[in-house]
Amino acid sequence: MKITTLVSYIFLITVVLSGNVSAQDLPNGAIAQININDGPVNAIAYSRPTNQLAVAAGKNINIYDASTYKKLTLFIGHTDSVLALAFSPNGKLLVSGGSDKTVRLWETETGKLRRTREEHTAPVNTVAFSLNGKKFWSGSSKDDTIRSWFPRDGGRMSSRITSRTDVTFITIASSNKGETVARVFNGKPIRCIIEISGNHWDVVSGHTDSVNILTLYEGGKTFATGSMDKTIQLWNIADRDKPLYTFIGHTDAITAVDFSMNGKMLASGSADNTVRLWDVAAGQHLHTFTGHTGEIGAVTFLGDKSLSGTAFAKDEALVSGCSDGKVIIWDLDKVVPTD
Repeated sequence: MKITTLVSYIFLITVVLSGNVSAQDLPNGAIAQININDGPVNAIAYSRPTNQLAVAAGKNINIYDASTYKKLTLFIGHTDSVLALAFSPNGKLLVSGGSDKTVRLWETETGKLRRTREEHTAPVNTVAFSLNGKKFWSGSSKDDTIRSWFPRDGGRMSSRITSRTDVTFITIASSNKGETVARVFNGKPIRCIIEISGNHWDVVSGHTDSVNILTLYEGGKTFATGSMDKTIQLWNIADRDKPLYTFIGHTDAITAVDFSMNGKMLASGSADNTVRLWDVAAGQHLHTFTGHTGEIGAVTFLGDKSLSGTAFAKDEALVSGCSDGKVIIWDLDKVVPTD
């Protein structure tokens, strides 16, 4: 596999490329700030091969150069909020899902909308590409379906995986064995079901309120749940009796979580307007980023998801977006070691 080198100066830029904010006005620890006026930021994706950021704000998708933070293009087509984004491994395609119940496939270089599919009957809250880029998945928590698609023709390959109607959250991740599916049932007790290659793990959550966000790592063997109870729980399916750690510190509901590429850190966003970093191995709080003025809608480490868990995996920046349409890029080297 050819490993491309991430442009090093991406993390040295200290000016704001959009909006009326000067470098001196940047929040502590920030590299840059992008002000988007299209609506709340609900999803962010990063492509290493093309060094681009995709930001879903309201109904639109903004594409930025991840070195200069200059807007490259704008994808317009969704008729309601965009909730999920994922680049293909080579960065040439972007899939999006939205509250308009559609799945859309875009060409990143031209901005052309290649295909729109309307099979889902409820908002599409999760999308993911396979590691070889030959297919992608879309999932809807409200209609309890996960569908697989071929990027070439947009045709549906498979659909419903369960007939349960009490699913409250679905997320999908890709691994070398295929897709990993996580489903959350916010009943009593709260349960998280992880499905990997036909194997199921049923975990009884320790949260005291609804789980509204879940992120997967290492093909689903490790995952983190964020809850309305203001806590994050870290789990390993090898030990499902209790969480490895419970992260406490946020003062409002957890709204976003993401693992770093090497799995050593977890980032979380909250309705308390802050972004926090956690040490996964030690179960400790590392740093709190402040500067947002609204609920955090997305947090994403700048790194290649396909390199997760490898010796090449490294993160030097974290991107967060919030309900006021502001995106902030944070310099991790300023607050924590990233080797």
